Order: sequence, then C-alpha cells, then structure tokens
Amino acid sequence: MDFKIYLDNIIYGLQKYGGISTYWKELQKYFIGLDNVHIITQSEDTRILDSVGNEYNMTCQKNKFIFENLSRASILRFLPFTKRLPAGSLYHASYYRTCLQQNVVNIYTVHDFTHKKGYSSKLPRKLVHITLTSLGVRNADGIICISENTRRDLKHYFPQIPENKIRVIYHGVSKDFFPIEKENNDITERFNLNSPFVIFIGKRRRYKNFDIVPQAVKQVSDLKLVVIGGGDLSSSEVRDLENTIPGRYVKMDNVNNQDLNILYNKAFALIYPSINEGFGLPIVEAMSAGCPVIATNLSSIPEVGGNAVLMINEVSSEAVTDKINLLKNPNVRALVIKEGFHQSGKFTWEKCFSETLKFYEDIYKQKFNA
Repeated sequence: MDFKIYLDNIIYGLQKYGGISTYWKELQKYFIGLDNVHIITQSEDTRILDSVGNEYNMTCQKNKFIFENLSRASILRFLPFTKRLPAGSLYHASYYRTCLQQNVVNIYTVHDFTHKKGYSSKLPRKLVHITLTSLGVRNADGIICISENTRRDLKHYFPQIPENKIRVIYHGVSKDFFPIEKENNDITERFNLNSPFVIFIGKRRRYKNFDIVPQAVKQVSDLKLVVIGGGDLSSSEVRDLENTIPGRYVKMDNVNNQDLNILYNKAFALIYPSINEGFGLPIVEAMSAGCPVIATNLSSIPEVGGNAVLMINEVSSEAVTDKINLLKNPNVRALVIKEGFHQSGKFTWEKCFSETLKFYEDIYKQKFNA
C-alpha cells in the first residue's frame, strides 16, 4: 500500500456505544499499525473507550492526526469533508459523510436504509439523512455494504451504481464475547437476576418491535426481561411494562462488553424481533457467548444468523413465547448453542479489516489505473 489513507472519526462524537462505533473502532485498531494511515478527528482528545470502558489511545508513530476545525461533530455530520487532502490519497468516513475532492478515492460504508424505508427518524431529519446518503453514494468511488441484504437495498434505490464499485464486507464479533467457564455471579447479584431472564438490546423504535417482548415474557412464569441500552424508557414504556410484567424487568444502560458478555452467558435467550437490520451485531455477540437467539427471518438476519437462530415466521408475542418454550428442551438448547458457536465463528474483525484493505487497493487501482 503506497497511498495515504485518511479515516474520519466523526462517529465518536455522535455515538458512545453502538454497532457503527464498534465497527469503526475495531477496524481502526488494525489500520493504525499500517504506514500512511492518518486520522481525522473533531476533537483534540485522541482517546476512545475500549470495549470494557478503559481508555484506548489511537496515537501511533506511523500515523498523524488532522483536527477538523475542532467543530462539533453534531454539526459537521451534515457537511461534506472540506479540508484539502493530498492528491492520490483515500478518504473513508465512519458515518455517512463524503469528501467532494475529485482527485482522491472516496470510500463510503452503507449500514442500512432505515431512513429511506421510513423506519427511523421523522422529518426533517429523515430527509436530511436521505439526502446525505444519496450524495455519499453517488459521489463514492467504492461502496462497502455490511450485508447482502444492504447490497440488495442499495441496488434497489440506486440501480445505476455499477457492481464493481460495491463490496459486501461483513462485520466481525469482538473477542470479548465467549463462554465463561468459571461461575461469575457479580452482575446477576447486582441486579437481582437470579431467576431466568431474556435480553432485549438496543434502540426500541417501532421496527424493532419491542412491544411484543414483554407480552411474550408474561406468558412464561418466573422469567424476567433485561432491557439494555437504547436510551431511557419512556413513560408509556414504563406504564406498559408495569402493567404487563410488574417487578419482572430491569433496565441497564452503558453496559460495557465485559458485563454484557456475562449477561449473555447467564441469559436464557436474546430476543431480537427487528424487521430491518443492516447486520445485527448483537446476534453474533450472543451466539459467541453461548446465548440462544430468537429473531425474525427478515432483512439481514437469515444470512447473519444462519441455522443457529430460532426464527419466528410472524412478528407476534405468541411466536416468541413458542420459541422460548422450545428452548426449555435441553437437547434443543444444546444444539442451538452449538450451532451458534459455529455460525459466529464466520465473522471476525481480522477478516473485516483484510477485506476492507483489499477493497481500498482494488478501488484505488480502478480510479488511478495504478
């Protein structure tokens, strides 16, 4: 690799925990060890939190930092990158941003099309996001899709994009997620989770179908629900939980990977009834920790979960309850866990990095005939 790479870290100013920040952080750990890699940041602080809450310094002797006017990321996210880069270099942003400079290679990662499908934010933010995505896709020399499902969506909305500009590169799964051999009751005792519990993790927007999970848990006596992340529970969510499963739910925020791995290990199952996912990182995290997964058979979930996920054919609490009851069979549970270890082993950050670097090189050659 004899060209300069510029990685735009804007995601760290927008998201502390989440799939996109995890993706970028894991990639960056590999990239900063290479020659000619430079980091664009919106802050003078060159540290990020690693997966267990410790500080991870991005500084490396082989790379340097470019401070982008030290402006707020919440504003810059809506603007193209405008600093002048050396001709013949490569720019890749962590979150839906583009560089309009014509003599550099522009790499763009598409995570999903939830805004385009009307599943996510409302107007006017929805329109802004759709516009920025369109600008980024049309301006990109190379586009990374994080699943085949995302690639199909891309071709549906932008059929004019040639195939040689697109590459499917799957996420990996952190080595922080693994089966715990030695008993660890710390977090379960901390949150009074001595009885069986299931996990719901992440945002609870409409397409995530959180509302069916308490209804499913209600039908299984002594089962608790652990709700992780996704922001504070709204007053209506608290009211529904209190009416449906009073005293049988726990809300957790800012859970680091170390504690999350313990929770996956202890959980009866992860419930993931989303109907639209770019990848679905919690699915492979749970499988890596030996936690059975109950999910829909929609969007990217079948290709990520394979035969290891107990998939519901209809998005209903009854369908989820049926799968929970099926997992009470020790033989079924053991088989699901075994399949989960096998399936999650297909996704590594080392593979994601090597395929990303190869894509950089391929697109660079396409643009500059190098």
